[in-house]
Amino acid sequence: MTVTERNRQLRVVAELLLVHLPEVVNGDQPLAHDLLAVAGAALRAVYDDSQQSAKAWDKRAYDVKADRLRREWDWALGASNYATGLALRPEPVTPADLRKLRALIQLDLERPYRRQITDVARFRGAAQAVRQQQSQKRRPVRG
Repeated sequence: MTVTERNRQLRVVAELLLVHLPEVVNGDQPLAHDLLAVAGAALRAVYDDSQQSAKAWDKRAYDVKADRLRREWDWALGASNYATGLALRPEPVTPADLRKLRALIQLDLERPYRRQITDVARFRGAAQAVRQQQSQKRRPVRG
């Protein structure tokens, strides 16, 4: 993932948190859970990419730069875990939950000028997919 792709993921998260989730949180709770699952996956991709980039800097013996990159993006894992946790819990998502998630994201999220996501309904089932993925990871492999 390049810096451009990382920024694209962050724009998707910003749009979900600032535009779509406030619209659906009071009405369509299953869709709100699905959108949070997508936001959690995007934040996890950003975190994983930052760790991979830091490893590349370590290989070149740029330890200071690698450590700075890790510190800069360290918050993304906690935000990802929180968003995924909100998506998987059975309780409804509240505006307070969204405010806390925004506080965990240590960037100034800006409302997009134009939407990248035209139909949020295409994300239906994302929370269920995450649930299934996590249950498969927990199952012991029998051989």
